[in-house]
Amino acid sequence: MDRCVAFLDVGYLTAASASALKKKPTQMRPKPDAWIKWLRETGESLPGGPVFLRAYWYDGAYDPRHPTYRAQRKYFDRIARVPGVQLRLGHLQVKREPKWQYAVRSALKAMGVEEAKFEEHFKFRPELEQKGVDTRLTLDIVRLAQRRVYDAAIVVAGDRDLAEPIRLAQEEGCRVILAIPDGGSIAWELKQLADEVRRFRKEDLRKLFRLSTAGPGT
Repeated sequence: MDRCVAFLDVGYLTAASASALKKKPTQMRPKPDAWIKWLRETGESLPGGPVFLRAYWYDGAYDPRHPTYRAQRKYFDRIARVPGVQLRLGHLQVKREPKWQYAVRSALKAMGVEEAKFEEHFKFRPELEQKGVDTRLTLDIVRLAQRRVYDAAIVVAGDRDLAEPIRLAQEEGCRVILAIPDGGSIAWELKQLADEVRRFRKEDLRKLFRLSTAGPGT
């Protein structure tokens, strides 16, 4: 009997969905139960009616010293208890000041604008980047395909780095369906490779996310 699994890059999913709904990513929180229901129904509606095994949920975790670590840990624990979800965590780390901030600071100096005055309206903040998430996602797509764990995969991601793992999974005889928010960015290499591309409409996203004004980890 054919089997289907799903791979969700939650960082990509949240950012792309926030862009589609004109929200900030910090205002978006996926509803795990709703996502599993959607993925199960989608997977089992594929040709051949494969059995849906599980979803692999990829996200970045704060360092234990981060002030919102405990709240985020509780959130992850709730996700891990959802039937059909396997949590796969990388970590979040502070990125060095992005290059665009240097350019803005230089422009302010050239115009004679005091940085302190500018920051009354806009704060320069270090950005966070995920580490280990892409590696886990890449390895899982390939390793599980080679072990014949799945025959079809629903991949919720858009990074071009996934092109090669998807190609390798297809060479193992697996079908790969990309699922992305309507209007979300996706590397053209993935479009070319995917056996099918499905898009979430805005009304779907509103049902699959909890929208709030809360910050991350709350």
